[in-house]
Amino acid sequence: MGLAEQLLGGWHLESFRTVEAATGAVSTPLGEDPRGLLLYTADGHMSAQLARADGGGYLAYGGRFRVEEHPDPHAATVHHDVMMATVPQLLAAPQVRHAHLDGDRLTLSATTPGDDGVTRRATLTWRR
Repeated sequence: MGLAEQLLGGWHLESFRTVEAATGAVSTPLGEDPRGLLLYTADGHMSAQLARADGGGYLAYGGRFRVEEHPDPHAATVHHDVMMATVPQLLAAPQVRHAHLDGDRLTLSATTPGDDGVTRRATLTWRR
């Protein structure tokens, strides 16, 4: 079974960290105890909702997804083709995530330049 099939279902957010490429500075954009739900459906839809534990900093987006499999059966590139979002920047281009699956833990990561010009690597860890 490929990673695309293994992604299907619901995932709960365990952590969300970013690391600045130039300095190595680590931050937790949604605090130390973020909340989130990520859903992948068999017909190719996805939905993500993330927030701080107090409900602040809410972010949601959804659309279609596709998976580019890698030779490693536990890794892939996931493309989120966003159709709606609370943050307009997510609509500008497909959101590409590097995915790694280890048992019931899914790690999604991406390196992106921020609005402030600082490049950061965001890593989100999800658990079934």
